[in-house]
Amino acid sequence: MPHETELFLDDNMIEMAASVVRKMHRPSKHPLNPVVHSEKWWEGNINIPYATLYDEDEKCFKMWLRSGWDGTGQMDKAEGHTAYTTYLTSKDGVHWEKPEIGIMEFCGRRDHNVIYVGEINEEFSKFKPQGRKGFIMSVARHPNPKNENQKYVGVSYKVGKLRGAYLGYSPDGIRWQFDDEPFWRTPTDCATWGDDHFVILNYDKVEKKWILWRRVIPEESERMIGNAGDRDWKPVDRYFRVWARAESSDLKELKNCRMILSTDANDPPDTEAYNLSCYKYENVYVGYLNVYHMRPGSWHLDVQLVTSRNGLDFTRVCRREPFIPSGTQGYYNNGWIDYDVRLGCQAEPLIVDDTVYVYYHGFNRNHGKGNKQGCDRFEGGCAGLVTFKRDRFVSLETGLPGPCKLVTKPFVVKYPKLFLNAATWQDGTIHAELLTRDWNVIPGFSEAQSTAIKGNALSHPVRWEGNADLGGLVGREVRLRFCMKNAGIHAMTFSTEDLELRKVADRDPDEAAWKPSFNLVGEI
Repeated sequence: MPHETELFLDDNMIEMAASVVRKMHRPSKHPLNPVVHSEKWWEGNINIPYATLYDEDEKCFKMWLRSGWDGTGQMDKAEGHTAYTTYLTSKDGVHWEKPEIGIMEFCGRRDHNVIYVGEINEEFSKFKPQGRKGFIMSVARHPNPKNENQKYVGVSYKVGKLRGAYLGYSPDGIRWQFDDEPFWRTPTDCATWGDDHFVILNYDKVEKKWILWRRVIPEESERMIGNAGDRDWKPVDRYFRVWARAESSDLKELKNCRMILSTDANDPPDTEAYNLSCYKYENVYVGYLNVYHMRPGSWHLDVQLVTSRNGLDFTRVCRREPFIPSGTQGYYNNGWIDYDVRLGCQAEPLIVDDTVYVYYHGFNRNHGKGNKQGCDRFEGGCAGLVTFKRDRFVSLETGLPGPCKLVTKPFVVKYPKLFLNAATWQDGTIHAELLTRDWNVIPGFSEAQSTAIKGNALSHPVRWEGNADLGGLVGREVRLRFCMKNAGIHAMTFSTEDLELRKVADRDPDEAAWKPSFNLVGEI
């Protein structure tokens, strides 16, 4: 269905906001967190949900988890394997199955769900103490697979062989064939120092090209592709993480590598851009930026929301306020505290029944140098879940004094039907009117003629007396003016067809509630 949605994550469409402010709506951490933790003999004590997808055909969630052992002193636990990939499935995104797939031998056994492991290369002796590392970081669906064996595309990280990011393909997400040579090697890969293995792969359906996001350091910004001469590249005086972007039309050649995101002079001096999970959501890029706070005595990571119109220039939403904050010290959920929050590498939005799912890795200790918090059951780290309703990253909400007005910049009407993802409270209302470029009201579309929007729903229809839609204005340049009282607008959608209202349970405007669309066994 042709449509276009504006999420209001930035000011790109906003001309004026009078007593209307942008407010972040933090997702709700699931009450059953951690939703994945070590239970089986093969899982180790660390479980990082690097890649997750929802399979519409099979009606199930799929997760590729980095499992293994946190700490090099436990290499003997799995015959030297300290980081490897396990595969999980779930019907509801909360309760996860760990099928004993047994496609490979692991520690002399096949009663496990390990699907990918690493190796040791004698050439890089400095990595021997870290054990055998090899894990799949990102998984994406191929939009046009050449054959049935290329349904999924993955990116793996290897310490053995040549260091770098490797491309692989799979018919089912379980059996993988990775290339013999790395697809992306940076100078630090060639020099074998540093630890920048985060790579995310997704496909831009509008631009029809693959996008790769990778963590690098500023010294690599002029040349993101390594070569043989970089084997002797000297370490830098400070290892500082930033993020780069590259493109590929065929997954054979990288183009347009450039640095795109870093902490800056508006951040405290103790922060780094540790990880970035980014994908196309409607007509914009939405990213979850892991910010590493390194202040002595308080090492931890939280998640900030970032957005971009072109995938190059990013805005940090709501003045760098945490979107997924780290857990409060001393607060325990089922014996677990996610004091260190790290995002996985989702290739696409995970939306099921109008609910957005985001998985993260939580440690019950500070990052790197903190002391353990909570109980031994979740010692190494587990997978947590946060959820929120579709399109509800932020809202443009009313304040004081009134009247509260929101006016868009001029735009051309492409689709005839308009809907608001919005909520009102108390005696709140939203009225919409259409203006010309020079702010004159278009006859038939005034505030007085508009039908009042009330209540909390994902798709309120916008109507006027005598004008059920904007059919007569398609192709014309207009402005929208919203007159608001005790209300908040999350998003607006233009469509060719009517959308279901989809009401949301009433909420306090300061709270976000987790409202599952299914019954959970053991729900609390």
